[in-house]
Amino acid sequence: MNLKRSLRGRLATACVLLATIIGAVFALGGYIIVETIERKFIEERLTRTAQLLIQNRRSGGSLATPPQLTIAVDDEIPASLRRLDPGAHEIDLGDKVVEVLIAEHGGTRYAVIEDISEFEQIELLSAIGLGSVLVAGVLLALAIARTAADRIIAPLTALAASVGHGNVAEQHLLARAPDEVGVLARALQNREAQLAEVLKRERLFTADVSHELRTPLTIVLGAAEILTTRLTSPELLVIAERIRHTTDEMSARVSALLQLARSPEKLQIDALPMRPVLRDEIERCRPLLEGKSVTLSLDAPAEVWVNADADLVAIAVGNLLRNACESTQQGTVRVALAADALIVEDTGPGIPDAVRARLFEPFVRGENPSYSGAGLGLAIVKRVAERLGWLVSLEHAPQGGTRFTLAFAPAP
Repeated sequence: MNLKRSLRGRLATACVLLATIIGAVFALGGYIIVETIERKFIEERLTRTAQLLIQNRRSGGSLATPPQLTIAVDDEIPASLRRLDPGAHEIDLGDKVVEVLIAEHGGTRYAVIEDISEFEQIELLSAIGLGSVLVAGVLLALAIARTAADRIIAPLTALAASVGHGNVAEQHLLARAPDEVGVLARALQNREAQLAEVLKRERLFTADVSHELRTPLTIVLGAAEILTTRLTSPELLVIAERIRHTTDEMSARVSALLQLARSPEKLQIDALPMRPVLRDEIERCRPLLEGKSVTLSLDAPAEVWVNADADLVAIAVGNLLRNACESTQQGTVRVALAADALIVEDTGPGIPDAVRARLFEPFVRGENPSYSGAGLGLAIVKRVAERLGWLVSLEHAPQGGTRFTLAFAPAP
């Protein structure tokens, strides 16, 4: 887990940042106070004392010089201090730090010198103390922040774990919490219950549809088989055989779709040659082109084997071909088989850009008036592709119309 992006890390960072800002403000305030003390109690006091000493010396008085002060006149001023401008100066002489006040009266230059080394040491210790307190405060804030963040995030972590394991309904303590975590837990429990109910209804629906379709399909298949054995006309035999073959395939498709909806992990995945599947689906879609000046072609120079369920592949290819044949009024519908992909392209009117982004969603249809589908075909193609580990994509065909590409999963 990336702590910088996790909620725990962001809470800890916010607490530490707040402590750092507050500590820095207090440290800055302490430094300003120390500097103010130095200016008030050293510079101003030294200025007043120097004025008295200089006036006393000029008048020939006998005012005693305080022990911490030294007064020098003209040549008595140390060489390192002679070039200083009039006013107060803080000078570091190496072995000590002095505060020097330079004044000139009547052509005479005076220097009043005070040793402030002890005060500078106190100031340094104060700065070190303020810095140490700041660092200690930040470290303490970090420790408190991590502990507090763990306690705050613990319910969310438990809730996330329960969502991952699918047992949100069992988190009764979290759901009874009066805070935001409890609100979130109750919302997740309600959503989980709704999804479970929807899933249950979907499974029942698919089971019912499968059962209700299998019975009439079985009857139609049996009737077609009996009809095939009794007919003598070659033309009628072809029609009856087509009914029987199509009904048999419909039964297999219903079983495959039911398996995809209920237990997709139990689908039979075997090595499958693609050219026979393509030829069967092309023949099944040829009646859709009757009365149209449309050429349906297959470009498959070499056989390609894929690991897939035959019925699912037929469903995906059949939906792509059926859409292409229904939407194309003239021109060509081309199926091209490559080593790693299958391409189905047509010269139809194409798909508007406003629809392309949502085309693989259920019940989304193009704006072609000749297409009469419910908008489920491409959604089924996408589900089949995802189950097989394939990738379906849409792009504009060079000659106009649309081009769908089914990229196969790499061979193991």
